[in-house]
Amino acid sequence: MDFCLSDGGRKAAGYKTTKPYSGDCVVRSISIVTQIPYKQVFTELSELGLEMGGYPNWNPVWQKYLKTKGYFKNRCPRDHQGKLIKLKNWEWYGSAVVLNSRHLTAVVEGVVYDSWDCRYRPVNSYWTNGLYVQED
Repeated sequence: MDFCLSDGGRKAAGYKTTKPYSGDCVVRSISIVTQIPYKQVFTELSELGLEMGGYPNWNPVWQKYLKTKGYFKNRCPRDHQGKLIKLKNWEWYGSAVVLNSRHLTAVVEGVVYDSWDCRYRPVNSYWTNGLYVQED
C-alpha cells in the first residue's frame, strides 16, 4: 500500500499546522474518506460531541458520526494464520476510515492518506460506506 502525505484540508480550512502530526487524525481521516470539507467535519463532530458530552475524537462520537454518514464498522482483516494485517500489507482498494493502534487514518484506492506514515501499524477495525465488508 502506498503512502501520500495529506493534512485532509486542514490548512485550506484556515487551521494552522505546526508539526507533521497535528493531533487531528479523526477529523482529517473522516474528511478525506467522506470527501466532506475539513471545517464541516470538525464543526459537525464538535456539535455531536457537545450533544454526547465528549470530545470529537472520543470513540463513541466519531463512530456515531460515521454511522450517520452511512458508514459501517468492519472486523479486522487477518492473514491465513489469524494475525492482524499491517497497513503496508493490506490489499484494500476501496475507501475506508481505518483504526490502527488508537489512531485513525484514511485509505483510498490502495493509498494511505495521513500526516505521517503509519503503515507499520496493524489494521484494527475499519469503516466503509454503504456496504458491510466481511473479511475472510
